[in-house]
Amino acid sequence: MNKMNKWLMPAYCRDFRCKADKCRNTCCSSWRIPVSREEYRRLITMNCSKELDRRIQNAFVIPETVTDSCYRYVSFNWLGECPIQDKGLCYLHREKGEAYLPKICRLYPRSYKQINNTLVMNCSSSCERVVEMLYEGDGLDIIEEMSDKEAQLHYTISEEDVKQLHLFQRIIQDRSTTLAQSIGDICRIINEEEFEKDLKSDQDPLQAALELLDRFLSGSTRLSQIAYTVKQRYQENPSLYDSDKEQFENRFPDWMEFFERIINNSMIYENFPFVDSRSDRTVAYKGLCVCYGLMRITCIGYTAVHQNEEDLIDAVAALFHLIDHTAFYYNVGIIVNNAAVFLKL
Repeated sequence: MNKMNKWLMPAYCRDFRCKADKCRNTCCSSWRIPVSREEYRRLITMNCSKELDRRIQNAFVIPETVTDSCYRYVSFNWLGECPIQDKGLCYLHREKGEAYLPKICRLYPRSYKQINNTLVMNCSSSCERVVEMLYEGDGLDIIEEMSDKEAQLHYTISEEDVKQLHLFQRIIQDRSTTLAQSIGDICRIINEEEFEKDLKSDQDPLQAALELLDRFLSGSTRLSQIAYTVKQRYQENPSLYDSDKEQFENRFPDWMEFFERIINNSMIYENFPFVDSRSDRTVAYKGLCVCYGLMRITCIGYTAVHQNEEDLIDAVAALFHLIDHTAFYYNVGIIVNNAAVFLKL
């Protein structure tokens, strides 16, 4: 048995349970999952039923660049689903148990990080159930739990950086002001001069967001379907946005607290503002502004057409499928000008 260690985590993580076959947007479909050389060899040689062996033998494709950690990708069947999946449940998990799953399948949506000497776990907002839990209540109070899990990511930062990380968490949770203002306060700490210059730009934030969504239409299938609905609605008639915004805020009166919890959860997941070793913190502030703006336009536009709570949750999970699992902050820093205008959406 592995050594038990003390982990810090948001309280909701303790109660998280996968929805399995009840999930509307399962993580087992339309997601390119890498499998290591060791995992692949173990899977194709293990003792199992003929049906599971048949599924596994047809489950993998060779990536363009083969490495030990990305030796194969899980392929998709004609429905865009993992071929090992069976009616929303994993055939491998059912027959052999969790220990046989590839690491990503075993851990998702959980992230295990070590920041200096502190172990931190939380879950990605790309998971439908995580978004539901954050919609239903706060759940972000930090608690301690013992676990034998090992850290998958390691960060070494200065004590001053640790203080700033905690400061940003307090600022984003400050409900005496608006969420956009709280994000603005964080941005000013990171790079006040550039943020204020961005904020004064006369660029239309709605058009900037639509142009960015357009770039995502050929990417994530989950987000592209939602982005297409939003883009079609506002490109044809931008004036709809103001009335849609009012209706959204009336339909979901607690939207700001919900968005705050989602963004806060993602900041913990990404170890904000240390999200990408290739980027400085100015890039991180731009990503935070764009994250807020895209949540606004995506949720407002999508729920103007699809109007219930499940649609809101699906829109948020699809967006964070992109934000939490790609080089989102790095890419935004390159392709987005005047990121602060996204706070005006």
